Amino acid sequence: MSHLLLAILAAMSALVAGDCPLPYEPLDDTRCIFVDPFVTYTWQEAVDHCKVHAGTLLSFSDCETSALIYDYLRSQDATSNKNYWIGATDQAEEGVWKFTDGSLAPMGVPFWGPAEPNNGATYNCAFMQHNNNHYWYDFTCTSKLYSICLKDA
Repeated sequence: MSHLLLAILAAMSALVAGDCPLPYEPLDDTRCIFVDPFVTYTWQEAVDHCKVHAGTLLSFSDCETSALIYDYLRSQDATSNKNYWIGATDQAEEGVWKFTDGSLAPMGVPFWGPAEPNNGATYNCAFMQHNNNHYWYDFTCTSKLYSICLKDA
């Protein structure tokens, strides 16, 4: 058998087994995560970066996923002390926070930091702040932060 055929068969068996394609790693049984703790992006660049890797910028609205992300980030020195964009913005309509898929982002506790979001028309993109337990805060979309991409396994 040729090396190419063996590589194709290995890739197919990985997909059947539910493994995540590189550069992703398993987050849980159904989702894959790709954290890039080395390159910063504007919010839109982070959205595009995830699309290039066949994923979406991190979006979630449940406490279980929040805990998984928090534990994942805290488990590695390279990822633990950084701020990460999430796929929530109110650029289209001030005060209406939506994820990149158009669904509404949850508001208040336990996702957002105290009194967040709070900066009106100047801070329209959300990020997870590492020194505040990765609670969400609003920020200028042109600032440079790190990205987290998700995709289904």
